[in-house]
Amino acid sequence: MATIKGFNKGVDYRQKGKPPLITKTLIQEQTVTPPKEFSVGKWFGPMSATIILPDDILNSLIKMTDGLIEDEKTQSMGPSLAGVIDKELKIYKQDIHMAGCDAFLEACLRNYVDTCAKEHASYHEDNIVSSAITSCWTVSQYENEYNPVHNHTGCQVSAVLYLKIPKDIKGRRKLPSKEGRQDNDGDINFIYSSDSQRPGDVLNRGITQFVPQPGMLAIFPSYLLHTVYPFIGEGERRSIAFNACYNIKSKDGQYIAGDTSEFDPYETFYGYEKPK
Repeated sequence: MATIKGFNKGVDYRQKGKPPLITKTLIQEQTVTPPKEFSVGKWFGPMSATIILPDDILNSLIKMTDGLIEDEKTQSMGPSLAGVIDKELKIYKQDIHMAGCDAFLEACLRNYVDTCAKEHASYHEDNIVSSAITSCWTVSQYENEYNPVHNHTGCQVSAVLYLKIPKDIKGRRKLPSKEGRQDNDGDINFIYSSDSQRPGDVLNRGITQFVPQPGMLAIFPSYLLHTVYPFIGEGERRSIAFNACYNIKSKDGQYIAGDTSEFDPYETFYGYEKPK
């Protein structure tokens, strides 16, 4: 996560208005040496990645999911998911591979894991790092469908990748009493610490909301609570979601971070041969 460094020596820290009486009598010259180090960063909390897909990857995934949706034999993922959404379909690694996008998505996952490890001082060039997508599915959200607040289990990493967003999804409700207010329809909301989301507080932010755009991939810890708001009117809000596992060991095989179950990505449906 980006850390802002630097110290602005010219900042005016004094209160505006009439100065306190004591300042009229104190004339001692003040030391202006800046701190040896000044940084504003993140001491704790989840790290996430936001990635914008190249057009060829995006178009290939749209074409792949078009085929899955049109194929009556495509299996539903819905019974095992939290969403109040009718069409959630299984994607196999074979599907992603044949679309030419498997290496790209696995590389995004690995880069996310490596970057987080470096940020948390758990990275060494001799480490043995394993990461793999373990499940994947399409989400075709239509009018009044939504995802309640939930997280993902049986994995360490989750992701959502947006393919299609209805045009003019905002402002459809036309509620006079809400004119000028933020329109949340179709947005995704991540919740880490709701008690830190206080008006007038710039020291913390516990809730983050995104307006999805086609080609945006968000990767985040699987425990992170999130929800998707409904929308009204025509159109499909299509995305791909996936879960993944990772494991980091030292060169002599000692556990450092990640999954502890010696996961095998090919022991989930995602890695199986796709039923014909």
